[in-house]
Amino acid sequence: MFIAFAAFALAITSAGSAQIEATLQSRIDAAVEQGAAPGISVAVILPDGDVVCAVAGMADTRTRSPVTCETRFLSGSVGKSVTALLAVQLARNGMLDLDAPVSNWLSDRPWWDRLRNRDAITLRMLPNHSAGVPDYLEDIDYFLAGLTRGDRGFAPDDTIAFVANDRPSGEPGAHYAYSDTHYIMAGLVLEVATGRTYHELLDETGLLDEVMTDTTPLAGRQFDRLADGHVPGLFGRRRTATGHRLHRNLDHEWAAGGLVTTPADLARLFAALGGSGAEADAGHIMRRDINAFNDAGTSGYGLGIFVRRYETGEYRLSHGGDFGGYRSAALYDSETRIALAVQANSKGFEAPDFAYELIEAIAASAD
Repeated sequence: MFIAFAAFALAITSAGSAQIEATLQSRIDAAVEQGAAPGISVAVILPDGDVVCAVAGMADTRTRSPVTCETRFLSGSVGKSVTALLAVQLARNGMLDLDAPVSNWLSDRPWWDRLRNRDAITLRMLPNHSAGVPDYLEDIDYFLAGLTRGDRGFAPDDTIAFVANDRPSGEPGAHYAYSDTHYIMAGLVLEVATGRTYHELLDETGLLDEVMTDTTPLAGRQFDRLADGHVPGLFGRRRTATGHRLHRNLDHEWAAGGLVTTPADLARLFAALGGSGAEADAGHIMRRDINAFNDAGTSGYGLGIFVRRYETGEYRLSHGGDFGGYRSAALYDSETRIALAVQANSKGFEAPDFAYELIEAIAASAD
C-alpha cells in the first residue's frame, strides 16, 4: 500500500493535476452511470495546496442542472470534526478543560437529573464517543415525535431529553459507542463555557472565513446552490430538497454535523488538521489519544476523527456523514500529504468506501 503511495507522492510534480483529475472523473462518471447517486462531487487538495475538482451527474433531476464544483451538500457527521476542533481550540486557549466533568456546564439542564452516569462523564468522553449516552436518532420516541412536529424542529435540550432515561451504551470512558447525542451535549458545553452560541463560535474562530469559505451552518431550509437530496422511496428515490430548499427542518443536527458545504471545503479542513497549517496543532491533539478499536491501538476514534496508524508512523484521518438525503466523506493521508472529500445527493451512496477507492485509484495511476 505505502509503496504505491510513495510513488504517487514523487509523481505529483511530473504527472500534474490533470492526471489526477482524469482518474477522478472516470471513477465518478462510472459511479453515476451505475446509479450510485444522481450527482457526485469530489475535491482533492494536493501537498502544494492546489485543488483538483471533478463532478458528474445532476444536482437537480427535475431541471437536469449539473453538479458543479460550487454545488453544496449537507455535511452530515463530517461536521463533528468541526465541533471537536472548536473544543480543542478552546481547551488550548484555557477556556475549557477536556477532562473536567460535564456537570460543570450542564447540571442545570432540564434533563440532567434523569441522565444515567451523569457524574462520571467528562468533556473528553463526548467527542471521542465513550460517554455512553444513547443516540437520540435511534430513539423511537424521537422518531414518533418527528412525525407530528411539522416544521418546528427540535432544540438541543429536546433531543437529549429523548434519551436521558435510557440505559447507557457502556461505562463512561471505557468503551466506544457512536452517538449524535454526544455532540449535541458538547455543543451545549461550548456555548455555556464561552457565552456564545455555537454558530457564533463558528464565525468567531475564522474557520469559515479562512478554511471552509463556502460553508454555512445548517439553520433554516433555504441554501444557495444546495443540490436536491434523495432517500429511498416506494417508487425509487424520493427528494428531500427541491430548488435549493429542504423539505423539512433539519436544524437538530446542529453541533453533530449541521453544515452546508462543498467537498473542497471538507478537503481543506482535513488538510489543515493533518498538515502544517494553523489547525495542525489542534489536529495533532485530535488524533493523539484515540478511543482504540483494537488492542494494538492502531485504529480508533480520536476527537472528532477516525484515525488509522501504520507501522511506518504514517496515518490517515477520516470521517463520513449520512444525513438528510446526502452522503459525505473526507480523509487525509499523511504519506502522500493529500486530502480528499466526496459528496453526493443520495443516502444510498457509500461515500466513505468510495473515498478510499478514489485515493487508491489516484495512487495506482501514478505508478
